[in-house]
Amino acid sequence: MKNPPHASFVRSIAVAGLVAAGLATASCQKETPPGAIAGDDVDLALETLAAAPTHGFAPGAFNEERLKQLSESDSKADRRTRDRLLYAALVAYSRAQHGLSIPKGEFPHVWGVRPGEYDAEATLRQAVKDKKFKEWLEEQPPEVPMYQALQQAYVAYLKVSAAGGWAAIPEGAVLKPGASGPAVTALRQRLAVEDPAMAQAPPNAPYDAALAQAVARFQTSLGLKPTGVVDKATLKELNMPVITRAAQIRANLERLRWLPREEPATRVDVNIASATMVYWRDNQPAMVMLSASGKPGDETPMLASKIESIVLNPPWNVPEGIAQEELYPKGSAYLAANNFTQVDGRLVQQPGPQSALGLVKFDFKNPYAVYLHDTPAKAAFNQTQRAVSHGCVRLQHAVPFAKLLLSQQPGWSEAKVDQVLATGETTAVKLEKSIPVRLLYLTAFPEGGRIAFRPDVYGWDGELLRLLDANTGGKTVARSPARRAQG
Repeated sequence: MKNPPHASFVRSIAVAGLVAAGLATASCQKETPPGAIAGDDVDLALETLAAAPTHGFAPGAFNEERLKQLSESDSKADRRTRDRLLYAALVAYSRAQHGLSIPKGEFPHVWGVRPGEYDAEATLRQAVKDKKFKEWLEEQPPEVPMYQALQQAYVAYLKVSAAGGWAAIPEGAVLKPGASGPAVTALRQRLAVEDPAMAQAPPNAPYDAALAQAVARFQTSLGLKPTGVVDKATLKELNMPVITRAAQIRANLERLRWLPREEPATRVDVNIASATMVYWRDNQPAMVMLSASGKPGDETPMLASKIESIVLNPPWNVPEGIAQEELYPKGSAYLAANNFTQVDGRLVQQPGPQSALGLVKFDFKNPYAVYLHDTPAKAAFNQTQRAVSHGCVRLQHAVPFAKLLLSQQPGWSEAKVDQVLATGETTAVKLEKSIPVRLLYLTAFPEGGRIAFRPDVYGWDGELLRLLDANTGGKTVARSPARRAQG
């Protein structure tokens, strides 16, 4: 994570603006009749608001302590004030749980995934009218498994932090099987926090096969090669403060709140942060592969769209910035050798196995002019860090993926795809049924029964948390522009 806001996180975010917005909304409408939320519903509401910090909201963000004090008062005036504040707090809480904490106008341009419209006040009024207030409260947080797993993990990491966190493992020689001593004991204790299997072993046991397997599991969860040896990169991740991990989870809880509550059963999900792609069919993973996303400065945007066509043997229409900064300086001989030509004043790389787009690309409408595509440069898929492109997403197995999608298209088969590719001619195939595609940025996500983490290579976790904290002290949030270029 770039510049994790430790101090800000320890203080917790002050999203009092949410409450203020709710109060403003309430004041501009007809006053809610006192007692609209009454009896056991008041207690339930107070309990829910008190638990809001377990979802990554700041303690006090929804006036819960003030509401509790007013509820304990015998003054009728205090109770009337309580009713008004409670109603406004519930509206604010509902909006926050639907991803509306940050005004859309403050989203950086490259964050193309935005929360949908949601009328919290209207749904609350209807729930109270229909006497379904409890059900309304329960359905506020996203009910998708990923959110629920992250939220539970967030609570667990906060508990570890409150207990003093985990002790750092001393730096020094590489730890590997056969080693023993205090550093190995510290390693075993550190792993036991996230890996229950380690809690059963004798604390002073040497670096045995079981410990090596636990190290390998930890490395896998961090996107590192599972060698079972604690090298410098692994030690750095092991010693990452627990508060930093909690902050990562908190940022990703917010991103998940931006997504629609119902996911398409068939879809393509790319996680930009982990550089992976999953093709879901009927909510089951039908194909999983590595991907390569944009490097810092050429960030792959978050977005949601639909794959509408597949292009076999695609030409690459080189963006002007890439042409001027990277290709023209290499000279005419390089351009000719790599099949670049001028077409209507624009540099174009003609189709072929060595084309930057490989043999296939997947087109979908978006304001960033990015797409998924094949690549002749396969070496990146051997790296743990694959933020290497100009913004588009390179796929490890693009041709098999195209064959899988086109096998569902009338008149197409794997053999026909091979025949068309062999001709070298550009062929665009419009899909009869478009496929939803999402490019997401998730630096923390459930995987293999634990929470996996990835580096915040774009600094977006920090920026998101700063936006959530923007109301504290009226600080201005600075944003760095991202150069948009594709390839």
